[in-house]
Amino acid sequence: MQTIKTDILIFGGGIAGLWLLNRLRAAGYSVLLLEQERLGGHETLNANGIIHGGLKFGLSAMLRDIEALDDMPALWRACLAGTGDLDLSRVKVLSEHQYIWSEASLAARATTFFASRFMKGHVEAVEGEERPQPFRNEAFGGPVYRLSDLVIDMPSLIQSLLSEHKRCIYKVSTQNCHIETDDRHNTSAVFITAAGMEPIRIHPTSVILAGGQGNAALLEDLGLSEPAMERREVHMVMLKRAGLPSLYAHCLGASRNPRITITAHPTRDGECVWYLGGDLADEGAGRDERLQIEKAQRELKELLPWLDLRGARYKTLKISRILPAGDRGLLRPDNAFVQGIGNNILTWPCKLTLAPNLGRQVLDHLEKEGIKPVYEQPTDALPLLFPEIGQPIWETLFT
Repeated sequence: MQTIKTDILIFGGGIAGLWLLNRLRAAGYSVLLLEQERLGGHETLNANGIIHGGLKFGLSAMLRDIEALDDMPALWRACLAGTGDLDLSRVKVLSEHQYIWSEASLAARATTFFASRFMKGHVEAVEGEERPQPFRNEAFGGPVYRLSDLVIDMPSLIQSLLSEHKRCIYKVSTQNCHIETDDRHNTSAVFITAAGMEPIRIHPTSVILAGGQGNAALLEDLGLSEPAMERREVHMVMLKRAGLPSLYAHCLGASRNPRITITAHPTRDGECVWYLGGDLADEGAGRDERLQIEKAQRELKELLPWLDLRGARYKTLKISRILPAGDRGLLRPDNAFVQGIGNNILTWPCKLTLAPNLGRQVLDHLEKEGIKPVYEQPTDALPLLFPEIGQPIWETLFT
């Protein structure tokens, strides 16, 4: 049996696992990452790519401490400049800013006004040619604000996080992997067996559970039912049409969340897809595809009536967003979730934008526990496959 010792073993190849792989290796730890399906994960690759602070939550941002969340755009920008926690200078930025406009109601405009004053320094009013093209139309007469939030291309982010670490990432199915623990839920070894190969035994100092939805099964393997997680399903809408303008914007209504969020994502055929979220996606979780598309069409006609969307094709996607169960701050967590269980660390980033927060919390936890780098990174490749790299659903859904 082949035996390997490593400082850290990570389960999960979405944004949480890949971000931690990079952060931990940069800090000198030897790390192996195991993924059972595709790198990038369903939730990560199909994220809208918005790196946001708290303003998009409107007036509800005034009701709680959002300091950690509000710091995120600046931390990401440092990474994108090559001067932050990670070097993400090769990641494609789709838009340097996200914008906010209001629905045509007094309450909504008041929400935008007061939220913008509250977030002074993170938002500014824009006029004329500084506005995105859809808001230069003379039929539009409302205010437009430019946020410090940015939008990144998720496939290029995944590629960047993989580029230097492919020799320590492996595909392992749950059927071929067994976690051995003691009565205090410490992981002593992870066994990998498959037909036609010599069994592999990995002895990690610490194990990080970064499997998103898969964390539930990993906790079960550890003999744990707590902490519990909950799934919050959203129903995203995509539309594709030749000549769609690029738009990255929230329409802020009278509620605490954006009424609709629009991001534009280029596709390999040279066109782009609009990806619609916000309240449309949250409240549409219980609708079937037909009803959700009809709702999206009505929203766009009401909010952007001068825009010609005739001939657009529509598709929808349901995504389960994973949160730790219980009260997590008005259902909008402002910090990543990190909890030590024996020598295991359970993590959920809760949203893409909190990945830097997750990395810092995990490193703080390791320092607090006195876990320092000990082992060299394995130089010989394991007899395991490299996982496939996933792609956003809109690359295949319209073909």
